[in-house]
Amino acid sequence: MPVCTSFFEPVKVQSMAISSDSHAEKTNVNKPLRIWVYKAFSEILFIFLSKIVGYRKDVILQNFRNSFPEIPKSKEAGLVNSYYRHLSDLLVELFLLNNLKTKEISHFVRYENIQLLTRLYRSGKDILLLASHYGNWEYLLTLPLVTDYEVIAVYSPISNAAIDQCMLRLRSRFGVRLVKKSDWYRTVLKENYGKPRIYVMIADQRPVPPYKNPVHFLGKTTFVQAGCERIGQKLNCAIVYTDVEKMARHRYKFKFKLMRDSGTEIRSGEILEAYYRELEKTILRNPSCWLWSHNRWKNHEAT
Repeated sequence: MPVCTSFFEPVKVQSMAISSDSHAEKTNVNKPLRIWVYKAFSEILFIFLSKIVGYRKDVILQNFRNSFPEIPKSKEAGLVNSYYRHLSDLLVELFLLNNLKTKEISHFVRYENIQLLTRLYRSGKDILLLASHYGNWEYLLTLPLVTDYEVIAVYSPISNAAIDQCMLRLRSRFGVRLVKKSDWYRTVLKENYGKPRIYVMIADQRPVPPYKNPVHFLGKTTFVQAGCERIGQKLNCAIVYTDVEKMARHRYKFKFKLMRDSGTEIRSGEILEAYYRELEKTILRNPSCWLWSHNRWKNHEAT
């Protein structure tokens, strides 16, 4: 059973500037004056979600209790509030990110070891980049600003066509190519490419029945999607895990970890197990930043 010391001692988010490239020269980046507006909206959302509607509180509590049964009841309110505060930040950050000027991005996003991607690019290797619902995955939309790779990501269309088109424009403004979930496998597996590409997948999705691949995650058997592993095997691309750390409010650090140089000659389930081991480490470092309001263990027994 994972032990989460962060629940007993609140995580102190560091107050520090973040650059978009670990090798970039240090510069004095003026903090956007309008950041206080987003922080104010986040505070309002926090009050609304936590105090007024109690957004999905039962789901959040159940997920916390199942994942960290050693946490005393007296700590639960603090856990839930820490999650609501992060969720409130998360909701305003899409608008913050997409209203920033390119020169302001480095104040909020840091890619710690972009040299790994550079090395793989020079070798002509495609990358399967495995991300998660931790921190703010939307910030990965800035990845084309720091790499020569073409970046392709999967997305789920919004039912309202006008809103869907608006979100597509916002999410593609930095150069990411977005592919519908229904077209993802056909696009990835059948298109012929020249320039090396990064395929970004949020890999901690709940699986669609009857496809159930079990892994041990947060102290219990968890059924997961296996699509990322199949793509890695078929494309023979490098497989990279995306570690995330929330450095301060609205500021995130992304660190890339090479899981496999090649997707071939791996046993079934090997990548899934490695991915969820890494994700568990990320979550335990600061649990409040994972998407606990999602009913991740719905429709299957946790053991």
